[in-house]
Amino acid sequence: MAERDTRTVRTVAMILAGGEGSRLSVLSEKRAKPAVPFGGIYRIIDFTLSSVMHSQIPVVGICTQYKPYSLMDHVSIGEAWGFTRRGRMARILPPYKGEVDSDWYAGTADAIYQNLAFIARHDPDLVLILSGDHVYWMDYRPMIAFHLEHKANLTIACQEVALEETSRFGIIETDPGGRIVGFQEKPKQAPRSNLANLGIYVFDAKVLADRLRADAHDRESTHDFGRDILPAMANSDPCYAWRFSGYWRDVGTYQSYWQAHMDLLDPRSGLEIHRWEVYTAMRSMCDGALTPARIRHGGRVEQSVVSCGCQTEGLVRQSVLSPRVTVAAGALVEKSVLLDGVRIERNCVVRNSIIDKQSVIQDGCMVGAECGETQNAGAQSPVVTLIGKQVALPAGYTVCEGCVIPFGTGPSGLPPSPLSPKTSAEIRRA
Repeated sequence: MAERDTRTVRTVAMILAGGEGSRLSVLSEKRAKPAVPFGGIYRIIDFTLSSVMHSQIPVVGICTQYKPYSLMDHVSIGEAWGFTRRGRMARILPPYKGEVDSDWYAGTADAIYQNLAFIARHDPDLVLILSGDHVYWMDYRPMIAFHLEHKANLTIACQEVALEETSRFGIIETDPGGRIVGFQEKPKQAPRSNLANLGIYVFDAKVLADRLRADAHDRESTHDFGRDILPAMANSDPCYAWRFSGYWRDVGTYQSYWQAHMDLLDPRSGLEIHRWEVYTAMRSMCDGALTPARIRHGGRVEQSVVSCGCQTEGLVRQSVLSPRVTVAAGALVEKSVLLDGVRIERNCVVRNSIIDKQSVIQDGCMVGAECGETQNAGAQSPVVTLIGKQVALPAGYTVCEGCVIPFGTGPSGLPPSPLSPKTSAEIRRA
């Protein structure tokens, strides 16, 4: 198969979109991580779906599990990404409820194992396994060509990361020819390499099915690609690392989610949504309210993204505003991410914060304030403040940097101002 043109090779893409996303805290409390909004009008999964579309891969299965409804509504049948055309298909694949031992996916490998029948129906030569919670754009065809050229059973996309970041990734060791000779999953000790697994895999379809069936019957396995399938294959199969040089970020924590938005506003970062031609289902993001944004008298916007239906009379600086956000006169929003329908009232100050949908910050509030006990002097990155969906802060309330306020918290559920990270943790426990 190595001599074949990539256009003649049948490939099915499978997107793992069922993770709970606990490190995103309250952002994923009511939605699956891939369904979290990003960049104003997008959702995180849009980056992977758009990459599949631009790579001309005709069939994609999306494995869902945790709080899937907003994700299912967003993807629907894949019309926004062209998957309703002849010969193309996008299919949501929830766990098979009611089958023995199959009520929930036991791990990432089990999610694909449970859907081997879907894959077999399309009789592919290759299976492309992807994650639905990364921000990047990739044409997968050069990676597929590399896989065929090296007669690999498995090819993993990888990228060098800083040594202090290696504990967050699967780390790959290769020989000079790029063949994988070792694999460490999130090493706690000093790693033998800084080549990180990006969660993008090309498998020979038959080999994948055989390995997944064997893993399903292994009682010692956690049924996870990173912990079980990849290390075992690296010891026995021709497996290769394909190096990716473009922008890629795991937005699995709310700090990295915030940083990716700051990258979006930095023309030097490589995160170029306008050039990547990322597609989305606008109906699920804007509910048909495609009115223009309005900068009213006295309002000013600097180095920001402002989405449909927004209105501002205040100052918005280095921030990303999702649809229908309002910023009242005298308010300052700086280095922050405001999701759909957030209302910032008069004379508020919001810095280094993420505020989820439909929250109301009443007059004179300070969010992300540098309180004495939380001040972050000398740190490279700010301490991010996170406010969940449908939170209401009373007028004049102060939220110190680093606080997390959960979904639906109102004035009666808040301790006296100022709110510190310690007292916000007590809210979460309550």
